[in-house]
Amino acid sequence: MKSLILAILLAAICGQVQALSCLRPDPVTTFQRLASEPDSYFVLYGRLTFDEDALPEGSNSFEDSAPPDPIPARFEGKGLSKAGFTTPYVSNVLLQVTCAGPWCGSARSGVDAVYFVPASDPPVTMQAGACGGMIFEDPTPAVLETLTSCMQGGPCMPLRFE
Repeated sequence: MKSLILAILLAAICGQVQALSCLRPDPVTTFQRLASEPDSYFVLYGRLTFDEDALPEGSNSFEDSAPPDPIPARFEGKGLSKAGFTTPYVSNVLLQVTCAGPWCGSARSGVDAVYFVPASDPPVTMQAGACGGMIFEDPTPAVLETLTSCMQGGPCMPLRFE
């Protein structure tokens, strides 16, 4: 009987884990993926400030539900151009967090990060998905240099995780 209960519990847990099988995101791989899409994106580096208490919590349900309301935020930093992260970008923005059951995307206020943002009229929307991949906190100088190289059409190889 204990074996049956254990098997049922493992099946339930494995099903939930399989529902959210995310590969570890990488900023250079994200750059490459988005560069091949028809839509345009901004690559921004700087600080997003917002009320962290407004971040949503996940639920125990895996049923589709409406995404949480966007969180008003302010971004101060620079946009990526062929010269590097040199274009000043300061604007009110929105932070859209999405959840997949108990897992929600996240961001931290006041932390340096690289943001991949769909190009749109202000306010632009930063996306924090449950699997990540659009916000990369505390990038190393090597990451910023590689993203600049990618933008210039130079070497654009993902960096090894440390």
